[in-house]
Amino acid sequence: MHRGSYYEDISYKYLVMRLLGPNMIELANFKKPYKFSLHSVLKFGIQAIEAIQVVHNHGFIHRDIKPGNFLIGNSSNSSGTFYLTDFGMCKKIDKRNEVIIKPTSKANFRGSLMYASLNAHNLVELGRNDDLISLLYILIEFFNGMLPWSDINEIDKIVSLKQHYCGPKLTKRLPKQFNKFESHILSLDYTTDPDYELLISLLKQAAEENKLDLNAPIKNIIKN
Repeated sequence: MHRGSYYEDISYKYLVMRLLGPNMIELANFKKPYKFSLHSVLKFGIQAIEAIQVVHNHGFIHRDIKPGNFLIGNSSNSSGTFYLTDFGMCKKIDKRNEVIIKPTSKANFRGSLMYASLNAHNLVELGRNDDLISLLYILIEFFNGMLPWSDINEIDKIVSLKQHYCGPKLTKRLPKQFNKFESHILSLDYTTDPDYELLISLLKQAAEENKLDLNAPIKNIIKN
């Protein structure tokens, strides 16, 4: 997973992104059944965690992790590389003397309705854990073809379904490692450091148990 190059001069700070291919929504909608192979989900998931970790390590929360903000490379050398984009909602992590401080005030809603965490709906200031919950929703949608609330438009019903499916119900169709994946994220709060290596290792374990070679290129990203 690669990111843009950051530059600044006296007057401006700016981020330069290379020209990329389609985003993950466009890929998913390319043909039925509108979902990805397990190999593609795991390969994407590992790269996505690495990219999100880079954002977090630079002291920011992305706050809008969604399929449309992940693009695939458009050259022969980058066709298996996913890129995290759109940093317009990023917010700096509150630190004092290198210690992360938990915000005490209410926040405004941030994110995309389908992929926003329950914290976002509850107007809690978003942390690194919320970026990872949004990623989990994406991985589940990519594998299953939809989320339990994909066809719902009413916000209250979406929140109710997210509460209902918080736990093993949400990941039951995926490899068992996703239960631990979700459990770790749910154990976090604003101040606790995510174990990115654990999350990546769980996806690698899922690949190994399903005899999938993560070093193999993505040939057919869509599940047949």
